[in-house]
Amino acid sequence: MFKTKSLFEIPVYRISRQEYYEERNNYVSNINSKLICPLDTKFLHDQYGGDWEYNEIIGFIKLFQYGGNQLRCEYHETIAKRKIRTRTKVFAKVSDKYCERKFSNNCSNNDLIKIVKDCIDHCTVRLKKRYVDVEIFSNMVEHISWDVLLKK
Repeated sequence: MFKTKSLFEIPVYRISRQEYYEERNNYVSNINSKLICPLDTKFLHDQYGGDWEYNEIIGFIKLFQYGGNQLRCEYHETIAKRKIRTRTKVFAKVSDKYCERKFSNNCSNNDLIKIVKDCIDHCTVRLKKRYVDVEIFSNMVEHISWDVLLKK
């Protein structure tokens, strides 16, 4: 059996942060416009589903090293016919080879950065109409010595 090394987990959201908060604000406005005495905004925000971060995740991409010369992405997604806002989620592995890229042991750090970015870009394209939150990944990818990390 090959050794695996986990590298990153990247959340996948139903919609972007901006779209979620626009929908939530419309929901609150719609409810309160029909009432003589408006309800507490925090109560309505919580009733809608809370904050976007963590509550709107519908899946995640796990980037890992497989064996000595492969990068793979595994995709996990909620079990549901429709992806709607909900607080009850069960995740299941969709694929353990959602993306696969081989690299050689003599790749430079810059070459490995390109391969890693290509993996995540490939997954992002495959996940149409979903928001893949690569903010942390993008902030870190250039500052990691991938040549050292992947060749040990």
